[in-house]
Amino acid sequence: MKNNALKTFLILLLAAVIPFIFIAATLAFLPKIYGETFLGEMAAKYELLKSTKEEKVIIIGGSSTAFGIDSEIIGGALGKKVINFGLYATLGTKMMLDLSRANVRRGDIIVLAPELDRQTLSMYFNAESAWQAIEGDYSMLLRIGKDNYSDLAGGIIPFLSKKFEYALQGRTVNQTGVYSRSSFSPSGDIVYPREYNVMTFGYDTNQEIELVPDIFDPEFIDYVNSYISWAERRGAKVYFSFCPMNASALAEGTTEESVYRFVEFIEDSIHCPVISNPWDSILDSGYFYDTNYHLNDAGVVVHSETLANDILRETGSTDALVLELPDPPGKKPAETNPGTVVEEDPDEKYFVFEEISGLVAITGVTDEGAAVKELRIPATHGGAPVSVLGNGQDGVFANCRSLERVVIGEGLSAIRDGAFSGCETLREILMDREDAESLEASTELFDGVSDSVKITFNTETALDNFSVGYWWAYHSGRMEMAKKD
Repeated sequence: MKNNALKTFLILLLAAVIPFIFIAATLAFLPKIYGETFLGEMAAKYELLKSTKEEKVIIIGGSSTAFGIDSEIIGGALGKKVINFGLYATLGTKMMLDLSRANVRRGDIIVLAPELDRQTLSMYFNAESAWQAIEGDYSMLLRIGKDNYSDLAGGIIPFLSKKFEYALQGRTVNQTGVYSRSSFSPSGDIVYPREYNVMTFGYDTNQEIELVPDIFDPEFIDYVNSYISWAERRGAKVYFSFCPMNASALAEGTTEESVYRFVEFIEDSIHCPVISNPWDSILDSGYFYDTNYHLNDAGVVVHSETLANDILRETGSTDALVLELPDPPGKKPAETNPGTVVEEDPDEKYFVFEEISGLVAITGVTDEGAAVKELRIPATHGGAPVSVLGNGQDGVFANCRSLERVVIGEGLSAIRDGAFSGCETLREILMDREDAESLEASTELFDGVSDSVKITFNTETALDNFSVGYWWAYHSGRMEMAKKD
């Protein structure tokens, strides 16, 4: 009887252990596929943090930190090495704080500067993005909070499936342009050239900036305060600062008084000094690049000098950094070719158009368009390029009775929130284009849309670009290759 019980125990133990052995072996031996993507930079940032033994400044945030800091400017002013520990808001601020615990020492300065929105000021955690980010160094798993392990466990099978698929095909996820691993300096700053503001309206209309207390999740505040206590016990100083914010994106009703109350709330709630004036971080839209938090080259200089002086002042230094600040370069000049003749687009007849801020926008569908099963977004209207889908309020396709597929080709540059809402028959959005960076969208793009609606692609390159693209990675769970007719 004892032998039978022992055999049963060993069989059950083996059954429980084998899956973990298999997963560990798979992670160890399958080739990396995300190493050259934007998230692939996480391993380098983590290694820089771990390997820096001297006193340092650790700036923690999301992509506004990656896009907004010149480590040489700040490090030169403070006489300390600067670790740019910001990457991507979809990872969540909590994950960046967790990983930063790998090397905090006496004399370090930690600046908390997350984007000021509800997602980054919460306990939000994205397992899919986390697996892609830690692929370069799985030891990061030991730093991620145990409260996120169940999410990681739920995300491991899709992650491994993707790695198997790509290994069999002998390829990796390639990402080019500003959202690639090659865009970063050894200090973790994005150094990809960003001369102008390239946003359709000069600011992201889907990303309103609300400076009100309730954007902070109380649980997140408790977590941040526990982190501050931990860091201070290790002899580090922790400060709260403001990330760069596009003045054009401020919510209606934002006033000096309302911002003062907001700062007062932070000072009362977060147990570390607030070292910056938010108005110094609310900058002209001309200093931004492709989101309301991402600076262009000129904006980086302005923000880095401001932050360096804030830290100098808070640490009691009488020095001040004085630079000749660049003027905001503004929007990228329109590319024109007067010799080009634009033909009438045959799909124009299916849509309703409006002019929004000087741009052609599709805001609805005609009665004729409402009766068809497939609609292709026209490239032009009246000879002018079609730039925007939606007005940010009403569903473009809400009156469609049998629409199943929307095809989006080249040319369109922004999709407003709610554009697809109200269309109950919609099943597929086919992206007949490969460039994900030039099409703005937000995490709320599919609010009010069935979970069964898929984003499809004709090429594997397009699928790769969108699945890891800044605007689109959040929606990667909807993405797949288009079925061939």
